[in-house]
Amino acid sequence: SCGYFRSKNCLREIRSSLEQSKPIVLVQEADPAKGGATLQALRDECPEDLQPDIFEKGWTHTIYMRVEEYQRVSLKTIVEAVLLCSPNYVNQSSLQLCVPGEPESQPLAFAKDTMLWASPANAGAQVLAEEIATTFAGLIVSTAEAPGPATHMLLYLNEDSFSDERLAEQVKQARQDRLPIVMAHENDPDLGGCLFSKFFETTPQELIAGLDGHPGLYKALATSFFPGAFREVSLVLLAKKLGATPVSENVNDARSGVIRYAIRGRVSNRASTRRSRFSTSEQVDVGPEESARQVV
Repeated sequence: SCGYFRSKNCLREIRSSLEQSKPIVLVQEADPAKGGATLQALRDECPEDLQPDIFEKGWTHTIYMRVEEYQRVSLKTIVEAVLLCSPNYVNQSSLQLCVPGEPESQPLAFAKDTMLWASPANAGAQVLAEEIATTFAGLIVSTAEAPGPATHMLLYLNEDSFSDERLAEQVKQARQDRLPIVMAHENDPDLGGCLFSKFFETTPQELIAGLDGHPGLYKALATSFFPGAFREVSLVLLAKKLGATPVSENVNDARSGVIRYAIRGRVSNRASTRRSRFSTSEQVDVGPEESARQVV
């Protein structure tokens, strides 16, 4: 976090760790109010002689989230790095960890007819909508100029949102027609991610303030989309907002198999392309007792 490398005691501990060749895990604070900053900004604070050993050695890196569902991913990344340095796992390159009850470990599907409208005026919405439909069975995606029979509208928020004037009118009409709007806030810089505060500058004020008895657009919470291993969690949370429900592991049908394959395969593969450390390997159930035994 900001200020770490300005602390004499913190510098003492990192220099000592490097001198003793101790493994390092880079944990980057996400919340600006708690010292969060970009990795480049943190590197700029670091003494030049330490920068190569800290930032160029390929150490495990995770962003520390404080929302519970995402925080589990941060903690699993830290735990995985620790376990891989322990005698039992030192010869392995990765571990697939799971926490009982985590949302991404349970297969979901759309039991009811659900059509998600991704407007052509909303840059990036179609790509995300198709990703959700590929991951969870039963979702239909519409990319028509108008919602038609759609049951939901997807509002994809990134730095380009509302650059097309048609989008504001479409959102306004959807609210008047009481078409449910689900919002996805992109946080990946490679996909145009930005701070949510930017949308209060780019969104028409009548949508922010509300109209005709409707609350302001951003009174509802948007689902945050983060890169790497966090994205799988984002997909699950957004699918649930759209009405996806759990599929019993005991259901012996083709659709259940497809869902399990999509959850375990496609999303994990996407995460790995974003340099996630989670890859196919043995599965380690990190329950309280087991995790304590393994770390010790």
